[in-house]
Amino acid sequence: MANGTPTLEGFTEFVTDVMGVPAASFPSEGSLGMVFRLARDLVMTDLNAIDPSLYEACVYNLAASYLLKFAQDPSSASNPTYWADIRKKLGMNTTTPGLIQSSSDNGTSQSWMIPDSLKNLSLADLDAMKNPYGQFYLSIMQQVGSVWGMA
Repeated sequence: MANGTPTLEGFTEFVTDVMGVPAASFPSEGSLGMVFRLARDLVMTDLNAIDPSLYEACVYNLAASYLLKFAQDPSSASNPTYWADIRKKLGMNTTTPGLIQSSSDNGTSQSWMIPDSLKNLSLADLDAMKNPYGQFYLSIMQQVGSVWGMA
């Protein structure tokens, strides 16, 4: 799988082997193709110069993050709420317009410092932070630098 050239077949293996999606809840080919193409188009191809297997891993992880967001549960599946349950567990059905910078009440107060690298997150980036596949992708992309708008 890790040859540096992401393919739809490789992503399908990723969904089966890494994500562990059961056959009864497996997404349609249309859904797999859409999220794969979107991720492939968004991940910087410059990663190939650093490490082709890293580029491939980023494409598959970003596609997996999108799949978690977009996959639909087939009503005929043995678990007809598989994808909905994952989204609920990860808190993906809620809007997160930003990060908490401070909070207080009558007796206590606290504040978090927001690192500069998190101040420029897009809504898609904030959404990706809600699942482990998106977190992997974002962590690699932050290491690349500000070329793509993250750091």
